[in-house]
Amino acid sequence: MEFTWIIGAEAGAGSMVTGRTLAKVFARGGYHVIGYPEYPSLIRGGHNTYQIRASDKEIHSPVKKNDVVVALNRDGIIFHREHINKGGVLIYDSEIDASSIRMPEGVSVFPVPLKQIIEQNKLDPRMANTITVGISLGLIDYPMDDFFKLLEKEFSRKSKEIVDLNVKAAKAGYDYVKGNFKGNFSIKFKPMKNDGNTIVIGGNEAFALGAVAGGVKMFAAYPMTPASSVLHYLAEKERDFNIVVKQTEDEIAAVEYAIGAAYAGVRAGTSTSGGGFSLMVESLGLSALSETPVVVFLSQRPGPSTCLPTWTEQGDLRFALHASQGEFLRVLIAPGTVDEEFYLGAEAFNFAEKYQLPVIVMSDKFLSESHFSARKFEPSKVKIERGEIASNPKALKPMERFERYKITKSGISPRTFPGTQNGMHVATSYEHREDSFSSENFENRVEMVDKRARKQKLLEKDIPLPKIYGKKDAPISIICWGSQLLPALDALPILEAKGVHANVIHFAYLYPLPKRIRALLKAAKNTIMIENNSTAQFAGMLKEFLSFRPNVLALKYDGRQFFPDEVADAVEKAKADKFRRKVMRVVDKGEYEYYNPALYSEVR
Repeated sequence: MEFTWIIGAEAGAGSMVTGRTLAKVFARGGYHVIGYPEYPSLIRGGHNTYQIRASDKEIHSPVKKNDVVVALNRDGIIFHREHINKGGVLIYDSEIDASSIRMPEGVSVFPVPLKQIIEQNKLDPRMANTITVGISLGLIDYPMDDFFKLLEKEFSRKSKEIVDLNVKAAKAGYDYVKGNFKGNFSIKFKPMKNDGNTIVIGGNEAFALGAVAGGVKMFAAYPMTPASSVLHYLAEKERDFNIVVKQTEDEIAAVEYAIGAAYAGVRAGTSTSGGGFSLMVESLGLSALSETPVVVFLSQRPGPSTCLPTWTEQGDLRFALHASQGEFLRVLIAPGTVDEEFYLGAEAFNFAEKYQLPVIVMSDKFLSESHFSARKFEPSKVKIERGEIASNPKALKPMERFERYKITKSGISPRTFPGTQNGMHVATSYEHREDSFSSENFENRVEMVDKRARKQKLLEKDIPLPKIYGKKDAPISIICWGSQLLPALDALPILEAKGVHANVIHFAYLYPLPKRIRALLKAAKNTIMIENNSTAQFAGMLKEFLSFRPNVLALKYDGRQFFPDEVADAVEKAKADKFRRKVMRVVDKGEYEYYNPALYSEVR
């Protein structure tokens, strides 16, 4: 029981809200759901899509082929006709002149008179997308009740009239397909049991909720795709969560706000993408030297410079590892699922405060903006650990300061917050003595560098081993980090069906890399690593820190993440070549450019 649906339209035609709503319909019906948007960096124009994949079995990633394609314009037909499964359906507005377009074989073509339906039912032309949802649900015999409830939830803030008109539009589409579709479409969906504990959520929103569960009280950010919705969501929920959310004038101010708030005693964070993170790096050094905790959520997109603002990549790993001048410890975390976005997002604040350092949580456009059905998160599972806080320091003598940077065996010094009696000190960007006074003494400099570095030994004990999905003794291991866990997991059943047995080794904690991970990697037999960048950045880190090299590298960096069939294909090729060391590069060939559909106006 699986169904994949995609809508393609010009920006502003409502494809995103339509897709998200339909995803929620299937989730309420008890199905596992993935909602996957693609769009160019244009406010109007270009080509937008939203794909929904629903299944009665656990799924993790979007796929390339669809059972139903809904095209609200001519571009939608041209761009997606080759991505329809045999036996599938292409639905499009009959106003579109499609006579010159070569239609795919083995697919039912269903032109719908949207303009006529709109006029007959006295609807707003903008409700065309709602009509197509009704058509799609009618095609698979899916009841409309949940969709009506979601329409009421979505539009009730406007007026009851708007709700009623959208319900009318959906019914009109449902009735039309029932009376006019003559093709043979075999996929039929019925709601299953649902215990009410399922949500549909994007990666950014999951991180935002994790931050709140982890005790964040101040969040400052400047909008930048694809991290913007972290700020948008927290700003919308600011009063509900009893937190302070600040949209700053730029990214430099955002991270400075967060560091200042953390110094004042609250958990604080910020979010950005590569260009904004570039502006934050000097302040990252301030966090490190002043030993003031801060969490930075970094959602990656292709670079360098502005590059492809609305597409995905894992190209910022080495940048995050070495951001800011000098040598200092930091923690890099890359959640692989929305559940990890929540729970590891909360844990990031523990690491920041316990070890008094910057923590960078690395997502990417793929995970940040896709939507997934998930079990409701459990904030009660989040444990808050604030680390070494001196609540009752010893009395100070005249001209004496609290030893904020006391040299300790662990490297972690007790800290105090402003207003703490006998806790007076300076948080400085200069090298300093134990009592926080600036110092350029050579011996003191070495002692302070070594003190901060000693935290790593204790920190590494806190970092869990990579997770292994599938049988531990599988003859093939797919190694990945961050969001590429999702297509890797969905590649496993594809491979299994072909008699290829594999597991997935997933890294969510990227740095530091404890030496005890070596044994786990050494036990892997034939290894292939998938990375969404051109230089195998994490493979390089594994070699540098753990002396491990995977047998094969599969790299993709064209702006899209891996799809499950691409991972499976790379594994099969590596197996056929007996895992001799080499690099494979994966590219989405023959695709149309969403940024400029006019280039393909003459395509037949």
